[in-house]
This record gives sequence, C-alpha cells and structure tokens, in this order.
Amino acid sequence: MKKTQNIWIPVFLIILLFFSCRDVENFPIEPHIDYKSFGTILSVSNTDSLGILSISFEDGDGDIGSENQENYFINIFQMVDGEMQKVELPDTSVNFNAIIPDLTPKGKYKGIKGTIDYLLELYNFTPLLDSDTIAFETYIKDRAGHQSNVVMTPNIIVK
Repeated sequence: MKKTQNIWIPVFLIILLFFSCRDVENFPIEPHIDYKSFGTILSVSNTDSLGILSISFEDGDGDIGSENQENYFINIFQMVDGEMQKVELPDTSVNFNAIIPDLTPKGKYKGIKGTIDYLLELYNFTPLLDSDTIAFETYIKDRAGHQSNVVMTPNIIVK
C-alpha cells in the first residue's frame, strides 16, 4: 500500500506543473490590428443603413481603452476618378472616431487580444459621397499613446 501512495505524489506534481506552466502569449506593447471583415445591414428601402467593421487586435501591456478619450480612429475614403481619396466632411468637428472602453485584464499577465466590431451609421454620410465605392482606414491608440498600425478595408460598394 505504501508504494502506491509514493507513485501518486510525483504524478500529482507533474500534473500540477503542467497546468501551472501554460504558455503566456507575449505581444509588443504597441497595439497591432488586422482587418477581419465588413458587413452591411439594409434598411427597409433596401439601401445600406449600417455597416459593421471588424478588426482584431493585440497589445502586450493590455492598456487598450479609456473612459473619456477617443482611441479608435477611422477615416472614410471614396473612389474619385479611379483612385481612393479621403472624404473631407463639411464640419471638421464631426468624425467617426470612438472610445473603446477599458479592456485591461486583471491579474499578473496583461497581454490582451480580441476583436472589435464597430457599428457605422452609413446613412449619415452616404449623402455626402460622390461615389458608391468607399473604404475605411482605421487604427487604435493605447493609453500610453502607442499607435497601432493602420489598416484599410477593401473597396466596398454601398447602395
């Protein structure tokens, strides 16, 4: 009986070691984003009413998000004479930037990754466009001021 008990102690320690030494993903402290998708929701009149822009993100120190400061930035482009040009809105105080809530994880390891789905009210700016072909450029900033890379969606046809 004594020999059986002595075998379980090392087995238990190996199992404990296995579960306590899981890999921790290490990301740079500058946020990084990737374009995932863009989809639209049609209105009852069969026009594009809302758009959903999805990006994935990762950040090594997890300081993504803020309660009072814009940290998700978006620019709109439209096709003009065969090339994409940034849309200049008539009112410079209007933009499509947003606030990401504080996403910092609790605990020792702060690295974070996930997906951000941003809902765009297409009906607000499509009347300002001279084209039915648009694209979005986006990036994020963390609380330390580190800016992510900039990603651009593929060209999108809106109706």
